[in-house]
Amino acid sequence: MTLRTVLLSLQALLAAAEPDDPQDAVVANQYKQNPEMFKQTARLWSHVYAGAPSSSPEYTRKIDKLCAMGFDKNAVIVALSSKSWDVETATELLLSN
Repeated sequence: MTLRTVLLSLQALLAAAEPDDPQDAVVANQYKQNPEMFKQTARLWSHVYAGAPSSSPEYTRKIDKLCAMGFDKNAVIVALSSKSWDVETATELLLSN
């Protein structure tokens, strides 16, 4: 397998989302249930982890709020993303871990 083959395979996976056969069930559910939230979450993850231009100020405020409580930033982003950006349920998840 060449690097070219790997990159073409990755491009095909990224270009054709398969929410009914997902690699990540939480992401697939968000994609199907709330496409706009899915897009905002993808933009935020791209900003945080790949240096893309700044994303949603609302999501950033929620992250900052939970980080100010002493939680790890990566854990906060995962919790908020998986709990549809609801601060209360994300806080419960963080406290239960």
